[in-house]
This record gives sequence, structure tokens and C-alpha cells, in this order.
Amino acid sequence: MLLRASLLKCRRWTAACVVVLSLHQLVIPPPVRGESEESLGRKFSLVAQAQLPLVQDYTVRRYVQRLGQQIVARLEQPAFPYQFAVVHESHINAFSVPGGYIYIHSGLIQRANSDDELASVLGHEIAHIQGHHIIRQQQDTKLLSYAGIASMVLALINPVLAAGASSAAGAAQMKYMRQLEEEADYRGLQYMQQAGFDPHAMPRFFATMQAEERLNSVDVPPYFRSHPMSKERMSYIERVLKTMHWNQVAPTDTFTLARVKAVLYALQGSRSRVIPEYEKLVAEHPDDPKALALLGTVLLRFNEWDRARQLLEQASSKGIAFDRELGIAYLRLGQRDRARQALLRHSEVDPEDADAHNQLCTLFFQEGDLTRAEQECRTAIKLDPQHDEAYLTLAQIIDRQGKGGEARLLLASAMEIQGRLEAALNQYQQAAQALGPDHPRAVEIEGKTEELEEIIQQIPKRRFR
Repeated sequence: MLLRASLLKCRRWTAACVVVLSLHQLVIPPPVRGESEESLGRKFSLVAQAQLPLVQDYTVRRYVQRLGQQIVARLEQPAFPYQFAVVHESHINAFSVPGGYIYIHSGLIQRANSDDELASVLGHEIAHIQGHHIIRQQQDTKLLSYAGIASMVLALINPVLAAGASSAAGAAQMKYMRQLEEEADYRGLQYMQQAGFDPHAMPRFFATMQAEERLNSVDVPPYFRSHPMSKERMSYIERVLKTMHWNQVAPTDTFTLARVKAVLYALQGSRSRVIPEYEKLVAEHPDDPKALALLGTVLLRFNEWDRARQLLEQASSKGIAFDRELGIAYLRLGQRDRARQALLRHSEVDPEDADAHNQLCTLFFQEGDLTRAEQECRTAIKLDPQHDEAYLTLAQIIDRQGKGGEARLLLASAMEIQGRLEAALNQYQQAAQALGPDHPRAVEIEGKTEELEEIIQQIPKRRFR
């Protein structure tokens, strides 16, 4: 097949495969005058995809996206189409980039006790972007380029690797001025309240982070480097809260967060450490469907399909239905009829679950039903434009239809999402050659090609995936 060799290389990368960018080796280009915040953010996101260990697990990504979009949906006038990503990193941190890109460390998620606490961080970061704070506080125009912003932000992600004058300057630039922090706190609290989250969670979570700082005084959380926490700032937050009225309608659901934490733990920990902890939870609560579901979820991440199936079926019989996860287990076990039933059942309950459509696409593709497979893959991509697996399967479907150029475009998108920028560039170039200059997407392909060429030239080649 035309794409066989490329598809064999197109595998999901884990945190262990990624080398974080060493900032003293980053070449900062000349200033790009007049470049929009959207363009800066887009270019930084490509650098981040190539250089940062981003979490690709759909359960984790969707959880953070939904929290963030719940806040964005209540903004009077969103400045940008916001996107949220999770970085595999145990340090407590979160940061925002012009253009609507927000990154949150997995360590911060692991330490949160509720959706409200996570929403407090997301609300604060959204406020920084809505207020154009990075751009407003820059005096040196040489930093107003995507690589300059990359150096500023990445200096906070890995301060050990980020040694040298350029990274130190970047870290200093990212340390928000007091008035901008207070503005982000004020607006963030408003955004939380408007979206239905408890604004009192903001000082609670900041207090949690401060407690960790006291316990690990040598290793100050990166979040405090970019968002300095002081008694004055905490007092300001408390004063603002006194002017707000909050009536919580229902208690916060903590099981969804527990599920996301379990997935992160499985992705970052070893089997010998993770599974026994959740087995212990089941042993202590053998009739609790939530404990059964969490263990089943963890087992899926270690490819223990049959045991995961058994536990998820038990949880389902007790009222906790994880039909997408069950469908995945059935599919991996070759039980396609049961997989179809579970996935279709889940899609009826949650039609916006992109991965359920992606799994159905895989199922129909295996059965040779290319029409239904294509339909499900396109639905998955529409719901989640960052779902690389859906692009890969759809590329194979389109290639079988004899549309090699279109298949190359899909494969390029998948590689771009995975951070394989040189491979993505190669696919865009081949797509352009196959489709020709008169194709409706020719201008778009040319723009993508130029953008990737610019980034690849400015970052050391050996640091790409």
C-alpha cells in the first residue's frame, strides 16, 4: 500500500521518548512585526507538540477540554478559540500562550481535590489570555515571536535544563507583574462563578500548593515562579470573594476526577506499582462499582483486556457503565459483536464522545465496511480535531479509495498532532505534488509547508521526534 511504510512509523509517543527542549540551544529568530497572537500561539503549539510530553489519552484530554470550555462558553466575547492540553510532568504548573493555548501539568491535576479547584487554575489562565497579559507586559519586541515566547514558557517547564542567560530572561519575562496577577485573579473568579464553579476553590487550591512549597522548600513549584503568590495576593482574593455570592446547587462530582487521576497514574507509573493500589481499593470495597471501574480502567492502560472486561462488566451490573472502555476491551479481544453493541450504546448516551466514534471506525474498518468506517472517523475528527488515531485510520480508508493525495493530508495531520514535524512536512510536500496547484486546499497546504519549514529550520534537528 502507498502509506504502509509511513503508517508503520506513525506510533504514539510516550513521555520517555521525549527530550524537553534545552533553551540555551533554541535559536530565537528576528522579530516578526505585526504577527498576530493567533499566529504566535499556533506556532508555539507546534513547538510544544514536538518538544513536550503531551498526554494523548482521550479520557484525560477530554476532561480538561470540557472543564475549560465550560468556562469559555460563558465568556461574553472569547478572544480566541481556546485549546487545552496536558503535559506529562509531576511538577505543579500551568501556563498560557497568546492565541488561546493553555497547558496544565498532570501533577497539578493529581493534586486537585475537585473540578472546582482545577477550574480555578483554568479560569486564571483564561483571564491572562483574555487580558493579553503576555503581550501587554513585553517591552522587548524581540520576544514577540513564537520562539521568544517558547523560550519564556519552556524556561518554566524544566528549569534544570533551561540554564543560560536566554532562558533566565525568558523566566523573568513570564513572571507576571502584580497588577496583572490581580487582574487575572479577579477575572478568573468571575469566570468561575459564571460557569457554575465554586470561586472559593481558588484560594483553597492555592493554599494546597503553598503547603507543598513549604514541605518541599528546595523545589518551588514552577507555578509560583510565573505566578508569584504572596500574602497580599491571597488577601486580595479573599476581599474579592466577599463581594461575590455563591450558592452551590449540588455537590461536586469527584468520581470523574478520580477516573482521570487513575489514567494519569497508569500512564506515568509502573504496572507493579499501580495495579496493586487499585486492587487494594477493590479488596477494601468489593461491592463498590466505582472501585471496580477504576481498576478496570487502569488495567486497560496496561493492555490486560480480559481482566479489564470482567471488572468493567461487574461495575456495569452494579450501575457504573463504562461502555466505551468495555467496547475497547471487546474489540481488542476480537469480540466485535459485543464491541459494536457497547460502543453504539455509549454513542447514544454520549454522542459527542469522539473516541467512541473512533473505536467504531476501527471496528467497521476491520469488518471491511469502509462507508460506515469513514463516517465514524470523520465524526470523531469533527468532535476532536486532535484525535490522531482517527486521522490514521481515515488515511487508510481514503487511500483504499485511490485518493493518495488526500490520504497524505490526513497522515500529515496525524503526524503534526504527534509532534513529528519533519514527517508531517514530508507528507504535506507529497500531498502538494499529488494534488497539484489547482486543488481547493492548495493554498492551505502551501501555508502549512512554509510554517513547518520555518519551525524546523529554527530548532535543532536532533531535538525533533
